[in-house]
Amino acid sequence: MNDLSDIKEIKSIRIVPYTLMNSSISAVVAFIYAIFIVIIFGVVGVFLPSSLGITSGVIASLGVAVIILLPVGSFVFTVTQSFLTALIYNVFVPRIGGIKLELVDLKEIVSVPVVPFALMLSAISTAIVFIAMLIIGPILLIGLQGAAIAATYQGTVIPGLGSIGALGIVGLLILVIGVPIMMFVASFIMTALTAIFYNLLAPKIGGIEFEFEALKGKLYGINSIPPIKLALVVSIVMAIVNFIFQLLSTVGSIATGSSAAAGVISLLINVVFNLVITFIVYAIMAVLYNYLAPKIGTVKLELE
Repeated sequence: MNDLSDIKEIKSIRIVPYTLMNSSISAVVAFIYAIFIVIIFGVVGVFLPSSLGITSGVIASLGVAVIILLPVGSFVFTVTQSFLTALIYNVFVPRIGGIKLELVDLKEIVSVPVVPFALMLSAISTAIVFIAMLIIGPILLIGLQGAAIAATYQGTVIPGLGSIGALGIVGLLILVIGVPIMMFVASFIMTALTAIFYNLLAPKIGGIEFEFEALKGKLYGINSIPPIKLALVVSIVMAIVNFIFQLLSTVGSIATGSSAAAGVISLLINVVFNLVITFIVYAIMAVLYNYLAPKIGTVKLELE
């Protein structure tokens, strides 16, 4: 272990800077994605037969809608998700402990203790899914009850709707309890594997780096993130994790009679494609963070 390394625990996340930064980056990335979609619309529209009635005006209207709705929708969604993530993290830290990072010179993350990392991230994912299911579950149940009542009123018999009350309660319990439990298990496995492979690769290719600034007491701001380093490490780690799950899926498909050659080719294409996309996306996100940090404020963490 490097003599200059030190394990720091993230005791809290400042909610507003974290939410503002995440949602701003998400909106810009969504805008870039919307531009690509509009370009694709335009190219496809050139080759569509006029008999379909899809004119340049229709394509232009769709393009404007995509350019407006996608970034706005992404911003609103990310505001909600980021706010809940930071809030839940701060609530859970005193109960299950925060994420720990082994840092060299308070800059490079050389390892991530697996259990605290996986436990916290899976707990946050589970809590968010639980909240979502509390909203979605009753709405779905009310919708099914309404369909049953409407069908009865119209004299229509729809199989299964007659007993929707009891089934609805069971379904609600599955959504509110079963789905979060499955999310916890899946998320824990995924994040634990991510931390394990990160710890194996970081000594060889270098770890993710942050330029921290001491603000007040134990509070630190992340001034900048080297884009290439972040994108390289994250894309390689996620490619390995993705390869494992895709390999299991491919083996299952071959076992059920699918072509082995086609499965292997699909596996390689999927892994390489995701590696490239992940690299590009994370590089763009880091560049945007470095650009926005002086303007809207840095993400602030309490480290101990």
